[in-house]
Amino acid sequence: MVDINRVMDMFNDEDDFMHSNPKEKFFDILFNANNDVVRHELDIIVQHFVAMESLLEKSYGENLDDEIQKEILENSEDNYQRSVSFYIEKMGEIVSKSE
Repeated sequence: MVDINRVMDMFNDEDDFMHSNPKEKFFDILFNANNDVVRHELDIIVQHFVAMESLLEKSYGENLDDEIQKEILENSEDNYQRSVSFYIEKMGEIVSKSE
């Protein structure tokens, strides 16, 4: 289980916080965490992406790319918040599995 307090502690260093955000921290962790753990987590992300893409193609067919672009444009704030949550969740998983 992910210890959210530990993940959020990564943002508590004032000097670092001013120069970083969840996306930047995520990439820092990707490049510095245990390579096997990172590869495993990235593989899970790709598997989920491929499955979701397959499901969406069944619903939207050839219009999938247009629908994705529409979603990005029309719901940018919600998508941004979801991406921040995603970065934080994945950071926590990588950090907790790297110990």
